Formats: sequence, C-alpha cells, structure tokens
Amino acid sequence: MKSKLLLLVVCCLAVASAADSLAAAAPLRPRAEVYALEGLGVLPGAACCGCLGYGFAFAAFLIDWDNDNPGLANQGWVAFVGSLALVSVAAAPAAAGYGTARVGRAIGESGSTGWAIGGAYAGLPLAIGGVALGSFVGNSPGHGDQSPWRYPIYVLAGLAVPTGAVVGYNLGAPSNSVGSRFQPPALAMTGVERPDHSVEYGVKVQLAGLRF
Repeated sequence: MKSKLLLLVVCCLAVASAADSLAAAAPLRPRAEVYALEGLGVLPGAACCGCLGYGFAFAAFLIDWDNDNPGLANQGWVAFVGSLALVSVAAAPAAAGYGTARVGRAIGESGSTGWAIGGAYAGLPLAIGGVALGSFVGNSPGHGDQSPWRYPIYVLAGLAVPTGAVVGYNLGAPSNSVGSRFQPPALAMTGVERPDHSVEYGVKVQLAGLRF
C-alpha cells in the first residue's frame, strides 16, 4: 500500500512539473495573430515608397509632356526623375521587411531584420508574376476585362511581399532549427466541473509539438 501511495505521489509530481513546463512554453499570443500583426507592419514603409514612386513617375511624365522645353536638358530631367521612381519602387520590399521586423520586436518576437528584408525581396518576383498573370487572365479572349478570376490573383500577388517578409523574419530567429522548436511529449492535469458542482479530473497527453 505504501509503495502504491509513493508511486501515486511521484506521478502527481511529474504531471505537475510537465504542466508547468507547458504553461511556460506557451506563447503569449496565438501564432496566427503574431503573423497577422507582423504582416501589417509592411504597410507604412511600402505605402510610402509606392507613393514616392508614383509621384516621381508622374513628375517624369509631366516633364516629358512639356513640349515647350525640348532638348537634352529636358531628357536628362526625365531620366533623373524616372530613376528616382525606380529606386523608390525597388526600396519598397526593404521598407516592408524593416516594418515587419519593427512590429515583431514590439510584440516580443526575436526574428531577423535581414531575413525579413530578404524574404520580402524573395516575394517580389511572385508579386510581379501574379500581377502579370492577373492581367493576362483579365484580357483573355472571351472575357476581356470582365473575368472575375483576376481579382483573387491580384490579392495573392499583393500578399506575396508581406508573406515573404513574415516568413523570412521568423525563419531568421535564433532558434530556427527544427530541434529547438520541437516540444517533447508531456502530460498536464485537467479538471472539468460537472453540473452537480463536482469536479472530474483527467490527464492531458501531448504526444509532440512543433512551434513555427
């Protein structure tokens, strides 16, 4: 009887210890919420670069449209302002990745800014390809500009850069190996109150876990 009681005490201590470890390892925020917040971090920088690019491109168009000032000087200004527009657009993924990293650090994540910027640039070809595919589908014979399939393609293209930034930021965390993210099997004690106010106890078994 004493041995059985001792075994029961040891099991309870082991379950309590496993429950404490599970509670300590639990993230403060759901991962979906973390990724969504990090993805929203791309908006300020990317929007600023996009507006600058559009403004410079429009300015280059106005300079080129001004027929009262022809010549090499006019062409030089068009080339200069047009290059500023290209630089602004090319810097948009870098601003998006930096914004993702800033939001990630603000909510307690420990990813890599460099990886976030690299992931944003990795998503840029997918975004360009998605826009081209949406334009092709929208102008396909028999549909013209009325094809409804172009809209979800455009949405996916717009999500390519934010997704790349979020994935890159989280993959660049110090614990980016699979082994460090693997959670071993564990036990946790549970309790459910029944309608007659009695408590039914049980044990929750975690076979394994993998945290991204």
